[in-house]
Amino acid sequence: MSRDIVNKKILDKIMSNPKIRGMLLQSVRNAISDIHKNNHGITMNAAASEFARRKEFNVYRYLSEADKSSLQHLKITDDGIREIVPAKRKQRKVKELRVEFETQFASEAYNNANIYPYIYILENSLRTVIFNKFGTDIKWWQNETVVAKGIQDYSKRIQEAEKKYPWLKKRGEHPIFYVGLFELFKIVEKNWQQFRNIFKDLEQLRAWIKECVPIRNLVAHNVKTRDKERKRIETNTDYICRMVEGCNNLKTKEKF
Repeated sequence: MSRDIVNKKILDKIMSNPKIRGMLLQSVRNAISDIHKNNHGITMNAAASEFARRKEFNVYRYLSEADKSSLQHLKITDDGIREIVPAKRKQRKVKELRVEFETQFASEAYNNANIYPYIYILENSLRTVIFNKFGTDIKWWQNETVVAKGIQDYSKRIQEAEKKYPWLKKRGEHPIFYVGLFELFKIVEKNWQQFRNIFKDLEQLRAWIKECVPIRNLVAHNVKTRDKERKRIETNTDYICRMVEGCNNLKTKEKF
């Protein structure tokens, strides 16, 4: 099928979604065509997926591998961030911090707080993907061919350290809750054959995570972040979670 024609199934899914109620078919076609023209290299189906994303629903799962690959050609701004057009609905933000004393740190804390949800979503999405592949038991975690000993040991150290504070609720029953973004990626990387159907390109995933980890650490250790760093976390989380959401094989579990 020509790349200049939107797949009928994708178009039907878009037209049946309540979020575009009232829009004429030709208006939808025109909007998709505009995205296609303004992002040279993406397919019409990919443009349709981007149209849906801007309207806050998802048709990514219906894209072919070629369509998904073409999304890398979405426009890139001067600071190296892929252009993500805000949805029409106002995004929820952390309530602006108001303190009763003079401090330069209030606005910095507010800015950091607004990207924390993206970090939370990203880390827990990776945990869920790993659980869906390997199960929630501890046997696979104890297998050093699946989880490197250094990561197992790191999780144990954090668990032991937190035992000093018995009044705090446990993070979870599984050791995976005691590791962070970097360690979660290393598990995916070590078991790439089990995850390649979800993330497709290991080098691209590695690059996204490599960008996110230091920014995540800035937020975790209460260090000021810059606007371009906050945008990068938002963008990379969007890309990774769209791949997770678009995969049809998330419930597959591997046995060890």
